[in-house]
Amino acid sequence: MSNLEKFIKEKREEISKDPGKIFGLVYPYLLLIGLGIGLYYISQMNSIGRQEVPVAVPDTSNTPEVLTIQESRMVPAADVNKLSQPTDSLVETGKKIFQTTCVSCHGADGRGDGPASTGLNPSPRNFTSKEGWVNGPKLTSIYQTLQEGIKGSAMVAYEQFTPTEKFALAHYIRTTFVPDPPPPTKDDLTMLDQLYNLSEKRFIPAQIPVADAEKLIIEENQKKIDEIKNISEKIERDNSAASSLFNQITSNKDRALTILLNSASWKNNEQEFINIIVNNVNQDGFTGRVFNLSDSEWNQLFNYLKGVIA
Repeated sequence: MSNLEKFIKEKREEISKDPGKIFGLVYPYLLLIGLGIGLYYISQMNSIGRQEVPVAVPDTSNTPEVLTIQESRMVPAADVNKLSQPTDSLVETGKKIFQTTCVSCHGADGRGDGPASTGLNPSPRNFTSKEGWVNGPKLTSIYQTLQEGIKGSAMVAYEQFTPTEKFALAHYIRTTFVPDPPPPTKDDLTMLDQLYNLSEKRFIPAQIPVADAEKLIIEENQKKIDEIKNISEKIERDNSAASSLFNQITSNKDRALTILLNSASWKNNEQEFINIIVNNVNQDGFTGRVFNLSDSEWNQLFNYLKGVIA
């Protein structure tokens, strides 16, 4: 028996007699393993603690649509079957619209390489290519694009164009740039007519961007606030009996003046003036003291406020 075998045999006999010794033998090895793992973890702290998250690239294809200011208008009825034919007159009209509205993005040759196309994502439509159409190159499909725009792109809706102008522009694009454009079917035209009620005259209401609407509201309210402030200061500086009477019967002068400013009809009728005040007492800035006013006091107050609120 070799010396190594004798050593192993002796250790087995010692462990069998005292099992606790096995921990003493193994402990140094466990300590070394744990220390090694700890050192490795410390050396890798920078890479372990760092989150490898790719940088978020802004998606310019999902920019919110901004409304433009448009006046209300009446759109005339359109004969879809007649407008579906690309007459010389329609194509010429479409060419003029394309040159003034579409060239900047789509380019003079319709390849989507106009001066305003740089940086747009997705790029403007290349009409000469058969690939990548969102709605398709059909006459009715191009009309739909002009009517609704394409969400997530720089292609906005052109509702300011009449149906005739949209058909004209679609004809020009198809006859000038689109290779082998598919002809519209009767069903295509019927569906387009029904979708947008083209055969019926319709009214399109005015629209205004939210930011502009908010600005107008603020300006209008500010004008009213300034006007109320000026009238209130004028009454405060006035030492007349009518001014004193107004102060006595109001709990909130600004609210009372606002109620009167919102209606001009009372200035021509004293009874209407009285009704406006007494019908909403305690809510319109006036107090219950108005019920104690005599006819002469009502007349005095009416004439005074009619003069102050010009």
